[in-house]
Amino acid sequence: MKSIEELKQLVFNGMLLEDSFERLEKDGISVKSGHHVIPVERIDESDFSPTIIHRANKMASVYIVFFCIENSVRELITDRLAERKGVDWWDTSVPKKIKDSVQSLKEKEEINRYHAQRSSSLIGYTMLGNLAQIIINNWDDFSDLFPSQAWINARFTDLEMSRNIIMHTGILPDIEIERIESICRDWIRQVG
Repeated sequence: MKSIEELKQLVFNGMLLEDSFERLEKDGISVKSGHHVIPVERIDESDFSPTIIHRANKMASVYIVFFCIENSVRELITDRLAERKGVDWWDTSVPKKIKDSVQSLKEKEEINRYHAQRSSSLIGYTMLGNLAQIIINNWDDFSDLFPSQAWINARFTDLEMSRNIIMHTGILPDIEIERIESICRDWIRQVG
């Protein structure tokens, strides 16, 4: 009988230990065997708390999703409109307000010539919300890919809210990260 009680105590202690490890991991302190936090390159991590480094690495993975989805949308727009409207698609198919905003960004960039350019193409200067507007403005050229304009607006609105948090060094909770991943999967299935 004593050995069963000892086994129960051992299992219980193991569960407590695992719970403690998980709390430490959530606080950014790597303690699990085989767990590797990707180091932030080009800085000395010891200059920052383990919590900040952990959060930065977690949000870096979300940034990758945004980088990929935004640039794939830009690529889709460029390919589709160049194919259907010709090489001057930017001039003929992009709303004036977006073109003016892009021009303003380019002019600001020209003042600081020492700094790298944001992009070599005009669409690289568009904001995420602009991309949805370009698709909707050219709906006849995209309607075969998407169920509705409302579908586009809903996803881009959700993405933009989360994107702004990430790009301003905020932390997204797991439920928001899951939403971003879900939207990304929806996008890939829809245009794939």
